[in-house]
Amino acid sequence: MKTKLLAAVAALAVMTATGAARAETTDVAALKAQAAALKAQNEQLEQRLTKLEQQPAARPAATSFMAADLPVLKDIAPMCPPLALDGPLTFCGITVFGTVDAGLGWASYGLPTNGKYYLGNNLINKNATHSYFGISPSNLAATTLGIKGSTEILPGISGVFWASTNINPQSGQLFNGPGSQVDNQGLNRNNYSQNGDGSRGGQAFNDQLYIGLANPVYGQLTFGRHKSLTNDLVGAYDPAGGSQAFSMIGYSGTPVAGLGDTANSRWDDSFKYKVSYGPVRFGAMYKFADGNSGCNYQGTLVTAARGTIQNCYSTQNDAGQVDLGFSYAGFDVDGVLGYFHQAISTSTLSSAQLLGASTFTSNTGAVVTSTGLNSGTLGATASDNTGWALAGKYTFNQWKFYAGWAHVIYHNPEHNVGIGAQNDQGGYQLSSVNNAAFPNAKLLDTFWVGTRYAYNEKTDIVGGFYMQHQNGYGTTANLATCSLPGYIAFSPYRPALNQTSPRSATCSGNLYAASTFVDYHFTKRFDVYGGLMYSSVTGGFASGYFSASNWAPTVGARFTF
Repeated sequence: MKTKLLAAVAALAVMTATGAARAETTDVAALKAQAAALKAQNEQLEQRLTKLEQQPAARPAATSFMAADLPVLKDIAPMCPPLALDGPLTFCGITVFGTVDAGLGWASYGLPTNGKYYLGNNLINKNATHSYFGISPSNLAATTLGIKGSTEILPGISGVFWASTNINPQSGQLFNGPGSQVDNQGLNRNNYSQNGDGSRGGQAFNDQLYIGLANPVYGQLTFGRHKSLTNDLVGAYDPAGGSQAFSMIGYSGTPVAGLGDTANSRWDDSFKYKVSYGPVRFGAMYKFADGNSGCNYQGTLVTAARGTIQNCYSTQNDAGQVDLGFSYAGFDVDGVLGYFHQAISTSTLSSAQLLGASTFTSNTGAVVTSTGLNSGTLGATASDNTGWALAGKYTFNQWKFYAGWAHVIYHNPEHNVGIGAQNDQGGYQLSSVNNAAFPNAKLLDTFWVGTRYAYNEKTDIVGGFYMQHQNGYGTTANLATCSLPGYIAFSPYRPALNQTSPRSATCSGNLYAASTFVDYHFTKRFDVYGGLMYSSVTGGFASGYFSASNWAPTVGARFTF
């Protein structure tokens, strides 16, 4: 019995062990199957993740306008900080800037404004016969819209650009001096509006447009359309800051900014280099010849010397300037030396010229008269100009004192400019050209002094005195008229007689201007101003004027950003 019992227990143990082994085998198989399934699922997830990473990043929700929610802005934030609330409008090295300036003015002798012309009646005007009251545009500064930029392209070297244009606040049109002359073609002087030659001729970017490289040690080199170095000098050393309402050299670019002709205060097809080393600074500019120089007649030949044939001329209108200056112990001084070949000063056509009469006068005095289509063209005087300008200022506490002298020499151009040539601003064609306006060299000297006083942190009081002097430079016959008595005393009641002075415009003479104004800043961006400019002419400067003097008070406001 005992033996049987032991046998049964042994059999039961064997059966239990066998069952456990079978159960363990079953569990291992299940676990292996689960591991295989998980491995397959993991492989699938890895494939989906790889596919998602290769796709473009999803755009932010259309309803989100917060900069912090835009991944692209987050990525560039270290390079491009957010716009300052009260600083330049700069982002990623790009700055938008501008000025809007306009006011009201009265002149004892003035003309109606022209939508293309950018000057008011502040300086004495040859064609003005009556008093004028109305809009006075761009008084302290030209109304401007522009964009500029700088970005580092190599260690220590930045790519830079500048693009700006000047706009008439009274009309919304671009500055266009030559265009204002075309508007007055063939009119009687009594019907003129404001007009005159200028360095801005309606171009999309009529102020400046250039691109180049800059380095803090080696300076900046740019190519394109630039202000001349003498234009820069006016902005830095005129007590009125180049104001068109309160400065003779700001109103007219002829004597200083253009170093002889106002159109030359901005240069196309030029390079400009400026560098500073400690207290010393240096600048250089060069203008390449551009455009065409026309021919000696157009259309039908009317009169000419026997055997005359049509001659056309090569373009030689290159130019150059250099500047050297320094700053030391409150003093700032700059001197500019330059030349301009085939410089052009444009003029409005007479009614006869508008109908087709064209005259070419060579640099030797030979005259060819022809007829052609002259609508939309201009008359011109050509010259080769050389000259220099020297200016300084001294800062002492709240005071700044200014002084300057510019000297220009005009000669007949060595290379003729002909009919069909283009002016230097706006590309207007020339239909009558005088290359013999200076039988003797014309010498034009301009002097100025002034002061700027900071009455307090918001108020500046400014005053200046300006003078131009020209020598007698005409023919012997012209110069003989300079000693005749003429009408010395101008009368506002007999303006027609004032024009009949026998004196020639080539006689020696003077132009004087004095001004004062107050500029009050409500904020650093918005200011208001008011002041007065008085100007007068004598001698050859007064030839053909209706009045010899002009009073012009002006008030206005300016917003700068």
